[in-house]
Amino acid sequence: MKRMLGVAAVCVLMTLTAAADDPVTIYYWGNEHDILASDLIHDFENMYDGTDGRPNIRVVMAQSASIDRTSDPQRLLCGIAGGDPPDVVWFDRFAVGEWASKGAFMDLTGFIEQDLLERPDDEFTVRQEDYFRPVWEEGLYEGRLYGLPIDADNRAMYYNIDSFERHAEELIEVGCVDPDDPTQVGPPRTWEQLEAATEILTERNEEGELERVGFIPNFGNSWLYIYGWLNGGQFMSDDGETCTLNSPEIVEALAYMARLYDLMGGVKEVQSFEISQQGADLDPFMSGRIAMRIDVAGFLNALANVRRDIRFGVALPPAPEGKERFGWVGGFAMVIPEGASHPEEAWEFIRYMVSQRAAQIRAEASVQYYRGTGNVWIPHIHARKDITDWLMEEYLYTDPSIHDRYKDGMRVFVDSMPVAKYRPVTPVGQLLWNAQVQGMEEALHREYHPTDREINAQRSLDYHASIVQRQLDRIYNPPERVQLSWAPIVVAYAAVMALLIAFGYWYANRQYNVRGYFRQEFRAGYMFALPFFAGFLVFGGGPLLFSLIMSFCQYDVFHPPEWVGLGNYIELFTQDPLFYTSLWNTIYMTLGVPLSIAVGLGIAMLLNYEIRGVAVYRTFFFLPSIMPFVAASILWIWVFNPQEGILNTLLGYAGISGPAWLQDPNWSKPAIILMMLWGAGGGLIIWLAALKGVPQHLYEAAEIDGAGRLRKFLNVTLPMISPYILLQLVMGLIMTFQIFAQAYIMTQGGPVNSTLFYAYSLFNNAFRYMRMGYASAMAWILFFIILTLTLIQLYMSKHWVHYETDK
Repeated sequence: MKRMLGVAAVCVLMTLTAAADDPVTIYYWGNEHDILASDLIHDFENMYDGTDGRPNIRVVMAQSASIDRTSDPQRLLCGIAGGDPPDVVWFDRFAVGEWASKGAFMDLTGFIEQDLLERPDDEFTVRQEDYFRPVWEEGLYEGRLYGLPIDADNRAMYYNIDSFERHAEELIEVGCVDPDDPTQVGPPRTWEQLEAATEILTERNEEGELERVGFIPNFGNSWLYIYGWLNGGQFMSDDGETCTLNSPEIVEALAYMARLYDLMGGVKEVQSFEISQQGADLDPFMSGRIAMRIDVAGFLNALANVRRDIRFGVALPPAPEGKERFGWVGGFAMVIPEGASHPEEAWEFIRYMVSQRAAQIRAEASVQYYRGTGNVWIPHIHARKDITDWLMEEYLYTDPSIHDRYKDGMRVFVDSMPVAKYRPVTPVGQLLWNAQVQGMEEALHREYHPTDREINAQRSLDYHASIVQRQLDRIYNPPERVQLSWAPIVVAYAAVMALLIAFGYWYANRQYNVRGYFRQEFRAGYMFALPFFAGFLVFGGGPLLFSLIMSFCQYDVFHPPEWVGLGNYIELFTQDPLFYTSLWNTIYMTLGVPLSIAVGLGIAMLLNYEIRGVAVYRTFFFLPSIMPFVAASILWIWVFNPQEGILNTLLGYAGISGPAWLQDPNWSKPAIILMMLWGAGGGLIIWLAALKGVPQHLYEAAEIDGAGRLRKFLNVTLPMISPYILLQLVMGLIMTFQIFAQAYIMTQGGPVNSTLFYAYSLFNNAFRYMRMGYASAMAWILFFIILTLTLIQLYMSKHWVHYETDK
């Protein structure tokens, strides 16, 4: 007995020891483009192997499968809401505050304080004083740290020295001189100098087309933010409760941007020039076709490895006379989502990732990688001051193989980090970002006045500031609402479904009075149908009911829904102009339905003839409909390129100057309709089946009566295939009202909301602004629109659709 107890004790001890040695696995959603992350993870796992007092941790790096984790966060959103998020996420720092305000991220302050108390001498312990001030503050929300900064991307102005020297006399005359030697040409330091330099450096060819431009205000990485800040404006009030996007300073800055575009022929002409130079070697700055650009420090790497011989300089962006010059900083942070399975182990991983050890491993691997490809590596700015100084000294400033212009340029970025601005930390960060982008686009495209820049800027920013302010008011001044409880709703739904099933069973027994064997067969039939009914009740009826209830609630996924009654519907119809914009854009796209029917039917009639090789031709016309949509979209982006695309090239051969297509608000929707017509062969099988089903004797009878081809088509073919036309019309309208992918992939709703389709607007509200209740209301409106149109079509079909059974 004692021996058995001893063996049992040993087994228990071995089990506990084995359990203690089992590694903890954490899941990390990192940068999908980071090819060196595996080196860091391997080193981390070697350190945290269960020895030397460290836990045994294994890291699995996964991808979020999204275009942008900040503006396209569905997978992360579902993970957090479903209680199974990753343990660590590499996240855009400006959006950390917004997600923290919703309770989506863990507060890291406690981890930092515990480390400072328990292991102050540890090399991985995080200290606020080690970080650049703007970078650290961008990761805070209400004084607590939710995102530990890992990098920085300050902005400054690059200028092409060769372009400046070609126009040296004119530029020096307007004040563009080297501060250290006023006799030499230098970059502009004020807005007045920038405006003059832009006009001087812009050149046109003999046909009057832009050949070189001086400066494109929003080319590179600048946005309205930098101009507003340089002019003394701010985008949010100090207390964070008021949107000041439409303040006089920012309005003036936007009008100044419009003035620069007008110097070069207007925003449409400049954007056409810009889009024609896409790609690395074709970058207009690298090719000498643009003289100045505002961009991030990382652009130094592109210059060093694509056009190492280019002569350039870097200076702080010009500011209005008498105002301070600076850049603005962005970057990424490491966050731990709320509900993560292993937050302590995740913190150990985050501490390591922002350490000098990790930075050194990454730097050594980067140097080897770039040298192996015959290139040079320019280090990026780290979030920590000490690591940045070490990186620059070790890998840049003391490297004799790297030209001094890169070293001088990087010094401009690093030295200005302490005074750099950063985007407002606010619960409406993504909405504010989109508002400044859309407000800028509308003003530059003169949506409110044909000539007056100030009126365009003021009205555009007033409108978009009001959108942001409404959301801020909901957050900071919410009315008292009743929180919705799901338990009674689920119980009521289950009870109603049970009653309906019971009633159906009773009614069926009464209606079909059968007994014996037939009664058993009757029950068996219902049993076979039961999986479908159960699936519909759980996965169909349940979500429909959920969506309907949500349309009367305010719901952001992270918090319980709050009942608002008809508030969402009232706001849609009375306070949201984008609702009508998106609806109009979608209605416009229905013009493509009859065009697609006509083209598809025309192709089918040509391929209905029994000629040699017709099967091959049918295959060719059907292929576009099975081509992956992402690949097709990228293909058509190049086809619609205003200056280099094949479409405008062919139009040029005919003496026609093609439009800017996707860059022109007036042509963006026709361009997408044209792309849809390319896939009109998708209905080829249906059309061929319809044409094959027309009785031949009807054509023979029409010929006897003297009918020609046109009369036979109008009086025989169309009536006989009218049911198929109705089918294509109904399905075409349903598909068009749900158009989404084209805007998502090709235009992101632009330019100037010209391709903001209804489904894309619904997506934005649901997954970008977390307004699930509002999006549900939009979904139900869309449902009733489609239902109404379908019923109208079915009713009208009585007058023009002919079936074989009709007498």
